[in-house]
Amino acid sequence: VNIVNYLKDENNPLDCEDIGGFIDGLVPWMQSSNFKVSQNGLDIVGFFIDRLASEFKPYLNTILISVLDRLGDTRQEVRDKANIVLCKLMDATVQPQALFEKITSAFSHKNSRVRVEVLLLLQNTLNAHGAGQLTVSKLIPHILTSTSDPQSAVRDAAVETLVEIYRHVGEKVRMDLQRKQNLPANKLANLMAKFDDVKNGGNMMPTATLAMGTMEGPEGDDDTDRGVMKSAKSRSSSVP
Repeated sequence: VNIVNYLKDENNPLDCEDIGGFIDGLVPWMQSSNFKVSQNGLDIVGFFIDRLASEFKPYLNTILISVLDRLGDTRQEVRDKANIVLCKLMDATVQPQALFEKITSAFSHKNSRVRVEVLLLLQNTLNAHGAGQLTVSKLIPHILTSTSDPQSAVRDAAVETLVEIYRHVGEKVRMDLQRKQNLPANKLANLMAKFDDVKNGGNMMPTATLAMGTMEGPEGDDDTDRGVMKSAKSRSSSVP
């Protein structure tokens, strides 16, 4: 607790001869079955990210597995702390797409809470950073797999995530699902109806392409991502 209080004060210097060794020592804290110890470990990692920003990158692989595991904690407050760490990483240390490429295992994690939380994190990332910061075509297959998850909470979160992607990207997502993903007819119809509800309700984001495209993207260029990049370039730059 004294370390947490010390790091909370930005005026206190980050004097540490072996930061790597110190962060290694935080891993057992985050993994602790005592939720207070686990929370403190996550808090301290978060403060280090705040202080080091991009310089925290060498320690990313050290903490990621433990942080992901805590997304599945039985206590919501611990899950929230783990989420905060991941959000801080995307704010200061690593681009959102790069982080999601490192944590794709979370979509198939043995703990269903982790599977739910990574989908919610993706939704929050879309709203915080914009679809232009993500290569959504690389993530959609993982999300589609989650629509068939044994746990209803995961299935529901997956559908909500696809709807959120559609809200940001637009009709390119609809086209991708219809033409490339080989979804069962009932699931596809359900998604299309939800997309229509969002569109007809006027809830689309400014980045979304509302007109259906008719041309294939150039070789090696995904239609969905092309739509996102074009929309991202056309809006005012508000994403760091």
